[in-house]
Amino acid sequence: MHASNLKISGINYLNGLQLDDLYQLQNELDMLWKQGQSTVSNNLYDKITDSINYDLIQLKTDPYKFAVRKSDIELKKLVDFFTQAHSQGRNLIENSVWDILNQELSMRGKINVNLVVSYPSNWIGISLNELPIQFISLSRLSQEFQDILKFFSQSLGKSSIVIHSIIRIQNLRLWSIFEELKKQLPNNIQRLIHGTASPITQKLIMYHGFYHSFCPGGLIGDGVYFAVNASYSDNHPYVLKKTNHRRELFICQVLLGNSSQGHTGLKSPASGCHSVFNHNNAQNNMFCIFNSYQAYPEYIVEYDYE
Repeated sequence: MHASNLKISGINYLNGLQLDDLYQLQNELDMLWKQGQSTVSNNLYDKITDSINYDLIQLKTDPYKFAVRKSDIELKKLVDFFTQAHSQGRNLIENSVWDILNQELSMRGKINVNLVVSYPSNWIGISLNELPIQFISLSRLSQEFQDILKFFSQSLGKSSIVIHSIIRIQNLRLWSIFEELKKQLPNNIQRLIHGTASPITQKLIMYHGFYHSFCPGGLIGDGVYFAVNASYSDNHPYVLKKTNHRRELFICQVLLGNSSQGHTGLKSPASGCHSVFNHNNAQNNMFCIFNSYQAYPEYIVEYDYE
């Protein structure tokens, strides 16, 4: 079908074709060539190959950005194509890229597309129908920067601290899921700290939330952990070290609902509860949730101290 349309429209047919269409077009042309029925010039065939290679580079370089720009229909079509190719023994992309595409599709399935999402008043305008994710570097002169600086400095508990940057994460899809959960659970929200030493996991959290951040065998349960204080997370393997002197941690809004004491091996909280806590010397220093969407990654703070 693609090949016949290409023969009619020529190079104009390539307008708007995405990666799966281009692959299928190439396969059809290869089959025709083997049958001695080649219908396009070598030059046009090279342009198709070039388009495939270009899209593959974009996908492999930043699969998050590549996926988020696709419509729901386009993304589903792309995932279905790679699924079929994989079942035929044709592994066209790495497993890590394949995983990201599937996570993106899975997350979209949890979003009510007919819902009018209201986002925080401090956000810059954003829409589910346009690019729904933005990363905003806060101005040092803003009250928002000063408020987060104060919170983080007190939480870190160091006498001398440098904040290199504070990035506000505007992920409307994650926020819409978080907002829906707020309607279902007791409104007990706390601002807590989460860290990861992996830049890959950090990016996953920014785009898809805490989907793969569960901690099997953890002290208070097999869930996603959040520290009450940044001083707890400011240690290996929780903190991301960008350089020897620059570290990054998440500040998150966590919907705790009703909370109970946790313990090792716990798979879910007690009946009527939605999170668990840990008491250390009569003080709570961490929480654990078992539904990753109960937490929203609000800021990334890049910092240093003496």
